[in-house]
Amino acid sequence: MVVLKINADTPQEREVKIVSDKGTWDSGTYHIYNATSLEDIQTQDPHDKTRPDYLGELLIDKEKPLWDFKQTGLNPNEKKEIADFVMDYKAPDGVY
Repeated sequence: MVVLKINADTPQEREVKIVSDKGTWDSGTYHIYNATSLEDIQTQDPHDKTRPDYLGELLIDKEKPLWDFKQTGLNPNEKKEIADFVMDYKAPDGVY
């Protein structure tokens, strides 16, 4: 899981939590949540789509490179910002 600040230095600035379905930062499915407090960041079930802070699902294919969002509460610029981050992200050694 990673917390990303989107819309930085604008009135719409906020943080989102990005959770990988597989636990690795490779091609696959990622779930996006609002991250408003430390309690939001550390949750019991990081894949719970029924939570009120759930923003959507990001599907990534890093080999092509392609991405698509499903069920999203994000605007097009936010989607691109998150997808670009995930496409370029390399997890530190030993961390997923």
